[in-house]
Amino acid sequence: MLRKGIAKMLTDVVTEENTARSLGSGSLLVYGTPAMLTLVERTAVALLEGRLEDGMTSVGTKLDMDHIAPTPVGGKISCAVTLKEIDRRKLVFGVLVEDQTGIIGKGIHERFLVDADSFQAKADARLLYPEDDDWDDD
Repeated sequence: MLRKGIAKMLTDVVTEENTARSLGSGSLLVYGTPAMLTLVERTAVALLEGRLEDGMTSVGTKLDMDHIAPTPVGGKISCAVTLKEIDRRKLVFGVLVEDQTGIIGKGIHERFLVDADSFQAKADARLLYPEDDDWDDD
């Protein structure tokens, strides 16, 4: 069941593959912002696992993150998300990302609950009918 205040934490280790240099988001061997954003989404999805009605899934719609400190290769990363707001189908998560020395990122992440089959069908139809921008899932 979804309720405000539920939380989840996932961890990651900085490897050469998830550095800014390898991901194309910079030239340094530090945890890349794209890796951090992926970890945020993975953590929110993990939090929702087993809590949604059959046939429902969530899609990320907004990530507003500050990446405020670097973590070198070998560093351990933890990402904690907390469900802060439920507004019908919109879910808002507070996010805190830390390494062994402190906070490296913070922000919010929004996801929307959608019917998985209907959403996928609308996405697939965009290849056939690119002018169809009706994403309302009613």
